[in-house]
Amino acid sequence: MGGNVLSVRGPSLGGSLLRPLALTFVMLATVSGAAPQSAGPPEVQVRQITTPFRVRVERNLVEVRVVVRDANQRIVGNLHKEDFRLFDDGKPVEIASFSVEAAGPKIAADARATAAAAAGAATSPVSSPAPAAPQRFVALFFDDLHMQAEEIARTRDSAWRYLAAASPQDRVALFTSSGQNQFDFTGDRGKIQEALFSRTPRSRTSLPGGDQDISEYQAYLIDQVRDHEATEIAFADATQRICCQPGDSLADPATTGGSPRSGEAPFAGHCELSAHQWALAEAAGIWASAKIQSESSLERISAALSRLAGMPGQRNLVLVSCGFLTETREAEMDALIDQALRQGVVINALDAAGPSARVPHRILAASRPDLDAQKTILDQHALNSARGVLANLTAGTGGLFFYDSGDFDAGFRQVAAVPEVYYVLSFSPQTVDLNGRFHSLKVTLNNHEPFAVQARRGYFAPSSGPADQPPSAAELQRVVFSLEEHHELPAQVSAKVEKLNGPNSTLTVSIHVDVASLRYRKEAGRSVDTLIFDTALFDRDGKYVGSKEGTLELHLKDGTLEKFSRSGIFAQTSFKVGPGAYRVREVVRDSQSTGMSALNCDAQVPGASP
Repeated sequence: MGGNVLSVRGPSLGGSLLRPLALTFVMLATVSGAAPQSAGPPEVQVRQITTPFRVRVERNLVEVRVVVRDANQRIVGNLHKEDFRLFDDGKPVEIASFSVEAAGPKIAADARATAAAAAGAATSPVSSPAPAAPQRFVALFFDDLHMQAEEIARTRDSAWRYLAAASPQDRVALFTSSGQNQFDFTGDRGKIQEALFSRTPRSRTSLPGGDQDISEYQAYLIDQVRDHEATEIAFADATQRICCQPGDSLADPATTGGSPRSGEAPFAGHCELSAHQWALAEAAGIWASAKIQSESSLERISAALSRLAGMPGQRNLVLVSCGFLTETREAEMDALIDQALRQGVVINALDAAGPSARVPHRILAASRPDLDAQKTILDQHALNSARGVLANLTAGTGGLFFYDSGDFDAGFRQVAAVPEVYYVLSFSPQTVDLNGRFHSLKVTLNNHEPFAVQARRGYFAPSSGPADQPPSAAELQRVVFSLEEHHELPAQVSAKVEKLNGPNSTLTVSIHVDVASLRYRKEAGRSVDTLIFDTALFDRDGKYVGSKEGTLELHLKDGTLEKFSRSGIFAQTSFKVGPGAYRVREVVRDSQSTGMSALNCDAQVPGASP
């Protein structure tokens, strides 16, 4: 078995997550009697990547994951392909493939076993079987800028009860809208519990217990909309609080520096006017703080999505919030939904407020029953507006919104758990518009049962670009950071520990390619093709460790191609790693057919022998 050792320093896979590292390939084939080299390029040569990575639209399948629930929120798992209808921009499309998936990891056992057998001659295993790699990543996002202490406490307790019973293979991260007390993805339940129970409210627009004079929504109506009823309610409320309290001192806030919240009433002669001025100033201050808090929440959600997008497998962001105002943030909301869709992340939400109840307004109810009724309506509009952000984010990304219920244990089982059964529908877009435009999707059922359908809102078409542009970093990174396997090329991958040396052990990745099945072009009597290899390594928590990238240019003579066709080609690359469990992600691309295989392989690196 001969071998040629080739080296290349490949470019980055794209973005800041994937950085270039040295890459070594070993070509192994049964070749007897090397023929004299004639003029022309080497038969096998390593070069920098020059072929852009594109998914041909006519071959590109858009996948739609669909969850169906009955009227009691139970999963419906007995549907068939003919039960579904799929619409792309309002036009019906043919469902090209259909599958019913059950919750749990997908293990390509047969493919991995074949790869291990094929690579057995090249490497000698010294590692034990690797534990199951994490398949699911849940980002819990606590909106501590818009929750009271009791809302945080009850949702936190339910979250912990759910996580304590969840699969030990799940990885969980905690994020907050304030940016405080956050925790990256881990499987350590003790650390998760400690981080969970450190949640505290951090709102700057409400008093403890929610006893503020003007709500954020009312402040918005007063300061931005100049709404007459909202302003009149605030005036009446301020007058009752400030001017009609027996025993209050007659201090003028304008001259003493006091405020109505300090218990001091304005000077009697200017009480009503001062109360009105105070209400307007209070509304402006609350609205200014509310804008900042809403902006912070949206920015932190975006950051959580970006972090979640860097994890492989099933990715779920659970937004725990009472909602917040986004009346002037429509563009940011749309961008957030677009980001989640592009990164393949589903947003689910749980309303921490629980069942809505009518709270009596103790001051207005006694003196102004007419305004009290208007304030009740105003409070309901405020609740609907706050919930709107949660409803929009979940509906826009194909997620689930749990609200108007105090059973938060059931809520977390619905929004954080993987559905027991879901359906995967795929189709080929009917139009070739390489403009990156958003396409709306709609999934309906042919039966008339009262079922609820949960699916993604749409997808983005690929973008066209000049032929000499580098590979699409976003597209390639999405494939590398996915767990989904593709088998368009005849490739297999395996990983073995070759040198055991504590923190500097050598983990060797072997890729076998059946070159007989590749598509070649003829050039000067040779078979020409380019194979592009992207190898990424992830740790036991699914966190990115490193990557290597390079190409093999094949200019094979007929005799060499015949011999390589019998044995195939082995490419090897190595990583220096410490003890632990790892997952290898291998993406092999072919320049001639633009085909691609994306494969997974687990490896366990034991500690150094004493």
